[in-house]
Amino acid sequence: TTEKQLAWVLTFTTCVVVTTGSIPYVVTALRNNLDVSKLVYTDTFSLLLLGLFLAYLVWDLALGLVYYRSTITILTGYIHHTLYIGLVLFAATHGVSAIFVLLCYNELPTIILALGHIRKEWRSDWMFATTFFATRIALHLVFMVKFFKYSELRFLWKLMMLVFPMHLYWFYGAVRQQVRKYVAKN
Repeated sequence: TTEKQLAWVLTFTTCVVVTTGSIPYVVTALRNNLDVSKLVYTDTFSLLLLGLFLAYLVWDLALGLVYYRSTITILTGYIHHTLYIGLVLFAATHGVSAIFVLLCYNELPTIILALGHIRKEWRSDWMFATTFFATRIALHLVFMVKFFKYSELRFLWKLMMLVFPMHLYWFYGAVRQQVRKYVAKN
């Protein structure tokens, strides 16, 4: 097991749990025509998932410092995790943990990415890019409109707007990588 593989085991496990945990909230959103105002609440299950995600963020940084320091970057590690710690705490203390868990569907591409890092033969760049586009670009855009339209919590809409450029940047990087591979191959 390499340092890089070890780094992704915790991420994979957490993402499977929170993505699966988001399903009831996604179903609620779909049943209500994506009216996100129906998800402005906190319940025990969403708080449990927030606690798990918070523990993951803290432990990933702590274990990363000891066991896989070379895989944690400033942006995707320290800044990303610190911002998400703040978001988790905000959601837990402001009655919007269900919305946070709803948006954990965004971790689906991370599951695919993690699998590819854990075992090279499981890597699927196209599956990653497809799920990334579907969840973090297309569905994110839909939810941004819905948050603007339905939610009285404009702060949530602004947060979605804030992270969207990061999603675009990461997707652009994934597409650029595939273009480079294709050009090198041909």
